[in-house]
Amino acid sequence: MSNHNILTLVVGAIIVECFTLGLIYFTALTRKTIRQWYNEFTIGAYTMDIASAIIGVYLATLFTSNLYLQILCVVIIGLIHDISFGMFLNSINTKSSKVMEFFKKYAKEYGKKILFVDALILVSTLLVSNFLLNYLSNANIAFLGVLFLYIGLLFVYSF
Repeated sequence: MSNHNILTLVVGAIIVECFTLGLIYFTALTRKTIRQWYNEFTIGAYTMDIASAIIGVYLATLFTSNLYLQILCVVIIGLIHDISFGMFLNSINTKSSKVMEFFKKYAKEYGKKILFVDALILVSTLLVSNFLLNYLSNANIAFLGVLFLYIGLLFVYSF
């Protein structure tokens, strides 16, 4: 994976998701829809967000081992994903799926800001993963993953 491994990517995504949840629940930076995402879909929303970050960052690490190029790649991958998913959403009847209905509502509320926020999450995941890889042992990385997974689940089920 060009200097990364799945452990650092997973734990990086969990840590970033945990901080994202903290911002969502403890600041006025977010609106109703994003809070509703976690309140309604709970662990499913939490897992989808973590998986999405892992996939995007993993793909970026396949292209190059240069951190700066990985950052560029992850932003491009995120943009391609968000734009294609938006086009897909506009082409289907979302009434048959609560998740797809939610995504449509989320896109209306946040618009193009989604592109920036998703890019920030992907870049943060890459940078945290890079930090973990360079400064911690696998045992400590795994422990941090479990710790932040626990904290994230507390956020999802407490608010």
